[in-house]
Amino acid sequence: MKNCRAPSEPSEMNGQHSAPINPNDLSARFEQLVKRKKAQLRVVEPLMAIPNWPTTMRGTPNACLRSALFAGVQGKERIAYKKRTLLASVDGIEVRFLGIQLIQSDLDVWMQIVHLSRQQLPGFSVTFSAHALLTALGKGTGKSQHEWLKESMARLGGAFVEITFQGRDSFGEKGFLRYYRDETTQRYIVELTESMLRLFEDGYTHIQFEQRHKLRKQPLALWLHGFLSSHASPYPLKVDTLHRLSGSSTTHLRDFKLRLRKALEALVVIGAIESFSIAEDSVKIKKSPTPSQQRHLISKQQG
Repeated sequence: MKNCRAPSEPSEMNGQHSAPINPNDLSARFEQLVKRKKAQLRVVEPLMAIPNWPTTMRGTPNACLRSALFAGVQGKERIAYKKRTLLASVDGIEVRFLGIQLIQSDLDVWMQIVHLSRQQLPGFSVTFSAHALLTALGKGTGKSQHEWLKESMARLGGAFVEITFQGRDSFGEKGFLRYYRDETTQRYIVELTESMLRLFEDGYTHIQFEQRHKLRKQPLALWLHGFLSSHASPYPLKVDTLHRLSGSSTTHLRDFKLRLRKALEALVVIGAIESFSIAEDSVKIKKSPTPSQQRHLISKQQG
C-alpha cells in the first residue's frame, strides 16, 4: 500500500496547519491554491524615496517621455480608450492604458505635483492651492483655469495604466494620484500612487522647466522636448516612429511631417537642440548632452 495522506488530514503551509477540507468543496480547494500561489510570489520591496533634483528641473520617468502615454496632441484631439490598449513605446517598455487619453498638459500637472512631493516618502500627502499650482504652470487663475485643473486631476486619478519593463515586471494601478479638495479654499491634499512612482526606478530625466514653459500650447514640441531630453545622443529616427510614439492623431504622414518640422524649429529657438534635418522618412537631430548625460556617455565608452 502506498504511503499517502488522507484527504481530510491537515496539511502544512508556511509553518501553519490549514483546516481539513472536503475534496468536493471547490471553494475551499481554490482558496488553498490561492494561498500556495501567493506564498510563491516574489516580494516587491517598498519604494523608499522619490529622487531629488534642482528647483529649475522637473524629474520625469523615461517611461512617460518615451511613449504615447502623454500624447503630443491638442486637448480637442484626445480620445477615450474603452478597453485596455497597448500604446506605442520604445523597446523594453510596454504601456497599456484604459481611460481618457492623457496629453502633455496633464503631464505638466503631474510633474509639478511630483516636484512638490520629491522630498517626501511615498504614501505621504502633499498640500497646495489650485491658485499656486496654476501660477507655477504659467496659467491664469480664473474660473475656467480652475475647472481645467479639476478635469486634469480627474483624468490623472481615473486612468488605469499598466507598464511592463523588459517583459519581466508589470506595475498596474488606477490613477497617478488620489486627492481631496476643499471646495471653499480650493486647496488640494494629494497622495501620489506608488506604482506610478515606481517608474522612476527604471530611469528618469531632468526636464528643464524654463524651456518647457516656453513651449506652452505646442503639444508636439512639448512631447519632443521630453523625448529628446531623455536621450544623451539622439540616434536617427523615422518620421513614422515619432508619429506613433507621440500618439499623434494626424492621419497622413505628410501632414505630420509638417507639424514635426515646425515643432523641431521651436526646439532650436529655445536652445533645446542645436539643429535637425529631415530627409525622406529619416530625422537627424543634433543636441548637446547635459553634464550628467556627458558623464554617462564617457562611462559607457569606458565600460
